[in-house]
Amino acid sequence: MISRAYATDTQSKSSDIAATVLAASSPLQILAACDAVESFLHKHTADQTRWFFSITFPTLICKIFGFDESSSSSAAVKSLSPSGWIDIAALSNDSQLEGRIFSLLSPTGVLLSSIVAADGLSLVKYVFPVERLPEWVRYMLQNELDSRVLSDLCPLFKNRLKEDSVKGSSFQVQLNVFEYYMFWFVYYPVCRGNSEGPQTVRVRRSRRFRLENWAYSIPGLSSTKRGMEQKSEGNLYMRLLYAYLRAYVPVGDVKAHQPYRSSLLHYSFAYDTPVVEKAEFLVNTLIHFWLVDNDFSPLPVNLCKSFGVIFPFRSVFGETPPTSGLGEVVNVFVKYLNLSSIAPIDGSDQVDYTESPRWKVGGAFSSAQSRNAVPVVDSGNSWNSWIQRPLYRFILRTFLYCPVESSIKNASQVFTLWVSYLEPWTICMEEFVELDANLMKSNKSTLKEVTPSMPHGYTSSWQVFVLANYLYYSSLVMHFIGFAHKFLHTDPEVIVKMVSK
Repeated sequence: MISRAYATDTQSKSSDIAATVLAASSPLQILAACDAVESFLHKHTADQTRWFFSITFPTLICKIFGFDESSSSSAAVKSLSPSGWIDIAALSNDSQLEGRIFSLLSPTGVLLSSIVAADGLSLVKYVFPVERLPEWVRYMLQNELDSRVLSDLCPLFKNRLKEDSVKGSSFQVQLNVFEYYMFWFVYYPVCRGNSEGPQTVRVRRSRRFRLENWAYSIPGLSSTKRGMEQKSEGNLYMRLLYAYLRAYVPVGDVKAHQPYRSSLLHYSFAYDTPVVEKAEFLVNTLIHFWLVDNDFSPLPVNLCKSFGVIFPFRSVFGETPPTSGLGEVVNVFVKYLNLSSIAPIDGSDQVDYTESPRWKVGGAFSSAQSRNAVPVVDSGNSWNSWIQRPLYRFILRTFLYCPVESSIKNASQVFTLWVSYLEPWTICMEEFVELDANLMKSNKSTLKEVTPSMPHGYTSSWQVFVLANYLYYSSLVMHFIGFAHKFLHTDPEVIVKMVSK
């Protein structure tokens, strides 16, 4: 049991570190703040970190990503400011600072390890602001009846949607420390793409999409300076993204988690359930914040009908393109997940891409049990079945609704994403070398041990994948031709290259 005096001391130290973090706006101050955070966590056990995660951690998130706490509004409502540590590392072009921030946020670092330990004791719960949730979710939470069915429609919110004890009829999203951090991490590029203050972030968007929001995005199209800033910034963020995917979402490296298995996610019902749940949580979070978000058809129609609900999302969101600037980060995400599709190349087993991952429960299965079932990815499935529909609509909406007057840069990134998805047989671990310092040190023989060797070309083994993703090879081609015709006058050289590719 922790004494009152010791608890007061940890509270005081946590407040002091929060003040240090809040004041850190130069490279030297940021380095000192990182040292202070890690020093505290090294010296305290998990049960002594409650005050740190209550006081210091929310401030740390604000400073890392540049979310400002406005004094005139709720502290939960955050907008991006250029004073975020990621921005400062980009502006200063300081590799030491970038490496220090990466080390602090690394899945193998003391911060993430302390987060896992704190969640093991259920020390802290956070309420994620509704204003920062995907648009379709925000719309549903406006209605009590829709809120009650949301956790059944979307596994991401299962057991995380709780009734507000203060307001009574409204609902809120309650998360543990790891989930709370990942929500903000995934929301960061969305906020970058929107480039809007908190007063303009709302559920109901105008049908007329604001051109400046599309052009002023993560790739940085408004000025040369912005583009230079983003090159370094994007690299740090994508390095973190890849590190989290590698650590929490098993694909080709399942042996690290299950020595008895040889293919993707061969998890039994009772084996490594926390690993599977964390992987599914992260994949679902990325899907709904990045791919779905403001889609007027966020869920399959048949799924909605099975619960007896129909939502007028098209009349609410209109024909709106996805958030701009997500092409590069989504490409890393999708490429990594499609590493799981390498499985059929070096073996006789075919991966089933046509079904959603199956739900397995012990004993006889019934519809009554299905709501309490533990989601386990069956050995005959890959992550591809999770992203098929949302990714298709993400690319489709870009081709259909990209404003004619906007720069071609954002659409070009989505085009690259689409082409990459069409050719999963070309994906290999070597493509992630720039994002993984460990891979940089690896030789070719080591890389071959990480993922199966494969020919970089189409073989008959990929027929199942192509047929399951047929719309990517057929209707999206027609929509792209229409897009190319519409944008030909804006940048003929880029459009011709895209068409020829």
